[in-house]
Amino acid sequence: MATIKDIAREAGVAQGTVSNVLNGKGNVSSDKIRLVEEAAAKLGYTINRRARLLRKGASNILAVLLPNIYDRHYTDFYLSFKHYAETCGYSVSLYLSGDSPEDEKKQLAAIRSEGVAGLAAFSCQPNAKQDIYASIGFSPEQLVFVGRRQKETYSYFGFDYEKAGRELAAAALNRNFREIAVVTESLTFSCERLFLDSFRSVLENSHCQIHIVQTNSLHCNNHFLQLLEETAGLEAVFMTNYGLAQTFSGIQQTFHPDYPCEVYTLSPLFTMPSRGIHCYELNYRLLGKNAAERLMEALAAPQTPPADTILANAGIRSWTAAPRRQSECKSLTVLTLDSPTARVIKSLSKLYTEATGIQIKIVISSYDGLHEILKDLGNISAFDVIRLDHTWLSWFGSQIFSPMQPLSADLEQTLQTFIPGLIPKYSHVGDILYALPITPSVQMLFYRRDLFETVALQRLYKEQYKCELTPPTDYASFNRVARFFTKKFNPLSPVTYGTTLTLGNSGVAATEYLSRYFSHTGNLFSPDGDILLDGPIGLTAMNELAETRLYAPARHSIWWRETAREFARGDTAMTVLFSNYASEILDSGSLITNNIGYSIVPGSNPLLGGGSIGVCRNSRHPQEAMDFIRWICSENVTTAMTLLGSVSPCHKTYENYEVLDTYPWLSLTRECLSASHTNRIPPNLSTHFNERQFLSILGMAVNNVLSETMDAPEALSFAAQAYRHAFQGEGE
Repeated sequence: MATIKDIAREAGVAQGTVSNVLNGKGNVSSDKIRLVEEAAAKLGYTINRRARLLRKGASNILAVLLPNIYDRHYTDFYLSFKHYAETCGYSVSLYLSGDSPEDEKKQLAAIRSEGVAGLAAFSCQPNAKQDIYASIGFSPEQLVFVGRRQKETYSYFGFDYEKAGRELAAAALNRNFREIAVVTESLTFSCERLFLDSFRSVLENSHCQIHIVQTNSLHCNNHFLQLLEETAGLEAVFMTNYGLAQTFSGIQQTFHPDYPCEVYTLSPLFTMPSRGIHCYELNYRLLGKNAAERLMEALAAPQTPPADTILANAGIRSWTAAPRRQSECKSLTVLTLDSPTARVIKSLSKLYTEATGIQIKIVISSYDGLHEILKDLGNISAFDVIRLDHTWLSWFGSQIFSPMQPLSADLEQTLQTFIPGLIPKYSHVGDILYALPITPSVQMLFYRRDLFETVALQRLYKEQYKCELTPPTDYASFNRVARFFTKKFNPLSPVTYGTTLTLGNSGVAATEYLSRYFSHTGNLFSPDGDILLDGPIGLTAMNELAETRLYAPARHSIWWRETAREFARGDTAMTVLFSNYASEILDSGSLITNNIGYSIVPGSNPLLGGGSIGVCRNSRHPQEAMDFIRWICSENVTTAMTLLGSVSPCHKTYENYEVLDTYPWLSLTRECLSASHTNRIPPNLSTHFNERQFLSILGMAVNNVLSETMDAPEALSFAAQAYRHAFQGEGE
């Protein structure tokens, strides 16, 4: 292996310089940093960071001890624990016990010898008087038990297993099963014993015969085959392990395909619907995150007393909860704006058809095409449900939608599932609720994290601009960073462009301008409704946009999907993008999948985007249309939509760690939605404002400046006059 001396010789610098670069110390010039990094890469040098930490007498390593890695709930826990710990500066090591107490003791010894700072363990040790964890050297702040309770001197994380047992037993009673089996793992584990005891207590006075089976993944095949062959009247099996449930289902279908036995099981949280097994869900990803958080808190403050944390059970979620009302309705037609969500709705609507018998016909239209349809109110008679850009709601809402409150007596229950603050922005025209938020999105800053973390680039930027290279917090610094990463202005930049621009039509061009305008203020209109475009802030924003054009590809993007894919190609340092198009960054051809950084937009006042959905006022089936809207906006469905590339209005979606692990920026999206405070509708026109016409006027001004047809003051003055002429008297 190459040494520091070898790297110094290859780079032509002193050994002390190499040491400073590799350890992130010292005031080393960008040129020397680049030489050292290139030499280290050429010679294949890697830093033994663990050895360095141990030499310092400190460790940032956490360990997770699992029974295995093939059961989904253990994998979910580990991945979430690891992700959260690594974002906080820790690394995570994985150890497996195979549910063998002796093997677990060996693993614990290995963990201690590695100098691990803390451990989260699914322990299989019998609850004996001797505390083997203390004898091996674990102090209370260094250890948390998960799922299986051990000594009270340590913190514990788990779910309400007694409640899970009661609720699944209640399901057995409701189905009036006469003969069932309960399959558990070892009853020495506290979670298994709690589940079984509570399950049996619910059924103790019933006429249901219960067979108890203890098994594990090594012996379950034989146990399950024996159970099926010896219990001809078995109607259902209730299990505590999803992996065992899958095995049982496979054996049943292979050897007894005509056996009418239903399967219920505790399971990890599933974002996508599944068939064949009734899943009682427990959020192991959230459990992993919380356990990591608690362990790090205890390590930072050793005096923290141990505590039990019991997470709420998710329970059995129904994907087909749409009501089966008596109706002659055979189909509903949905008109929707083209977006990643439109394709997802088309796929998931098949579940609704399966549950209700109502066919869902999806008509997808372009931005301009949808506007043309809505302009002619006679054209909307063919539709039952319409999904449109939320900015059109104030203009079209009362004309095309039926008020929702009369259509749904318990609508408040649905509204409470949404992110606070969405309803006024995505649902109301005046005081009347006409629509629901289906895909609320918000502008976010995305950047190449690997570029911003490259030491040589950090040093070069500091040499040039006398400040640190960080994600920009205003559009002046945004342009400075974009210039730094534009090869035309910085030949040392590893990418060609600093940023992107999306300028497809006048409305899109206006959005690029408004991003900059609202980074300076929250108001586009004065209290009496006059436009403020031609003031100092308006001019500053236009000049910032004009400068940005220098750092973007000459062929600008037409729409945000194209912008996302341009960024994904890897030759651009930053982009500002609406969150409902951000999934496109992870397109199959993306070159930056593992290097995506994200932040709130410069100015911390992002624009909102996305869609609202309502019942067409000409629908012949308004009640059924309302039922479909409530279903498509439900937490289960919108969370699945988000995993497939859309976004969700429901706050629980943003606690789903399968979704967050797939699209990590969603952890910030909810905060960005709340941060938006843009006043872009004049107070005197708040219930009837043609925002598309306004954006067209503003977009023309942007295009005139970028094409150099007009200078910024002239274009903004012209736009302000055009606005006053077009909207004069509309609020009277």
